[in-house]
Amino acid sequence: MLYKIGDFSKKTNVPVKTLRYYDEINLFKPVEIDLFTGYRYYSDDQINDLNLILSLKRVGFSLEEIKENWNNFTNDTMLKKKEELLKHINLFEEKIREIDYLRSNIVGGKIILENKIIKENQIKMKKKEI
Repeated sequence: MLYKIGDFSKKTNVPVKTLRYYDEINLFKPVEIDLFTGYRYYSDDQINDLNLILSLKRVGFSLEEIKENWNNFTNDTMLKKKEELLKHINLFEEKIREIDYLRSNIVGGKIILENKIIKENQIKMKKKEI
């Protein structure tokens, strides 16, 4: 069965604007375009592809990466993305440690640090103590 873009949008909970954009960048094309009206038509068979695109986006792939790798995803591609995400986790953990360090120096509503100039290494050492 074929669906006009609006109906497909409702069926998949993906905005029409997004579907048009995916078509424009050649990521996700309708199965048919009426040459006279310009209406885009999508099929049930395309739902899995659209869900895959949305899943890949959720885990951090850019639309360009999805497009580039569409028929060439490998275990290495996924492991590389996983490593990127783990790196982000580590950066967030560092920020959390720094927040804890700053919190530990709140006195009367102000953050009081021993020295006015603190070198990056000192902060890292103090963060490890917390």
